[in-house]
Amino acid sequence: MILNRFSHTYRTMLGALTLGVCLGLLPLQAQAQTATIGSLVAGQITQINVEEGQSVKQGSVLLRVDQQLYQAKLDYLKAEVALKQAQYNDAKIELEQGLDLYDRTVTSKRTLDAAQLQHDLAKSSLAKAKAELKMAQAWSKYYTVRAPYAAKVVRIHAPLGSTVYKENTPMIELEKQ
Repeated sequence: MILNRFSHTYRTMLGALTLGVCLGLLPLQAQAQTATIGSLVAGQITQINVEEGQSVKQGSVLLRVDQQLYQAKLDYLKAEVALKQAQYNDAKIELEQGLDLYDRTVTSKRTLDAAQLQHDLAKSSLAKAKAELKMAQAWSKYYTVRAPYAAKVVRIHAPLGSTVYKENTPMIELEKQ
């Protein structure tokens, strides 16, 4: 009876241990974790700051992707915001003048309504331009590829000067340390 209880307990513990290893909850042996790092943007690789076999700290810059097209788009969107801001400022002045003239019964309600519409359209256009600029600025961090954790560079898949045509193209393989 005591032997059966011991045998049952041993089988239960062994089964739980086996299940833990199979589910990845318990390590069978120390295994290296590797990750292939890619970029979320397309472009030519202009700088590689690491070599194969090199250890890197979390946040270290591994490589950079050309930002010229991105920078041109950013400049365009900044100019678009400035234009929309000027149009909004003008529409605001027109609305204020329209309100003043309407209050003095010098102009019609229709003229005031047209000024209000132009003001509202200019305000919406400005908000849209600012949102587009903010969205583009959010992509800036993807042109610099950083180490997500302390690791060793196992392989560089994309050498200096190569072009990445689509997002998440393998560029560097890291082994977690």
